[in-house]
Amino acid sequence: MGKFSLYDLLGLLLPGVLFLFFCNIISNLYGFIPALFGALNWQVNIGITLCFALIIGATLYAVNFYLVQQKWYNRLLGMYKPVAVLYLKMKFLHQLMNETLNKKAKEWYGKNIFLNKTGFDNLTADQQKETDVLQDEFYDRMYYELEHHGKIEHPKTFQSFYFFFRQTALACILLLLLEVFLFALHFITSLHLNKPDIFTALWLNILLFFILFVSARLAQWYRKRMVMKMYWAYFTHLQQI
Repeated sequence: MGKFSLYDLLGLLLPGVLFLFFCNIISNLYGFIPALFGALNWQVNIGITLCFALIIGATLYAVNFYLVQQKWYNRLLGMYKPVAVLYLKMKFLHQLMNETLNKKAKEWYGKNIFLNKTGFDNLTADQQKETDVLQDEFYDRMYYELEHHGKIEHPKTFQSFYFFFRQTALACILLLLLEVFLFALHFITSLHLNKPDIFTALWLNILLFFILFVSARLAQWYRKRMVMKMYWAYFTHLQQI
């Protein structure tokens, strides 16, 4: 069994901890299930807290893989762009890496799939779509090849931070929806929810929006750096075999 890694810490545990932390604040604000969130306290039972954090973090992790494939979600936050789109923007890599990467592409697919911007623009729409798909598959294959050879540590560090900010952005969206939902419910007197302090609720929403905005922007940056580092790692790997 492998050790608990930075990837696990940033991609799973910390987003769950952050979600629980703000859930506890919202719970205290509205008096929503106080017994449950009272139990989720570091001083009371750290083990239970970690279990819930991991479950929530794993859920955020899995849901994100579905959401980033949805066009509306990417238009909203822009945290996921296809590998081919990012590679085309890395113009300084084309002259250096295209020939080497295409040798491997020919071995796997029988043709070149790495082009500069001009070459890509000259392709038909169907050819561009096929190239995008093949570059995504190439990226997955080189990822696992680097992992097999133990040469992925540096790119995976950037990937870990990318997942942290991606999961954190989703956590903030869910927390904002929860806060709005409870705010609406508190008007139903039979539910006996606390009337929230408007000033506190306002600042909580501002803070969550700020974390959401910063997390989305940082996720965009780490996504680009992750892809670039992965190509550098694989290019260097190919030079050594």
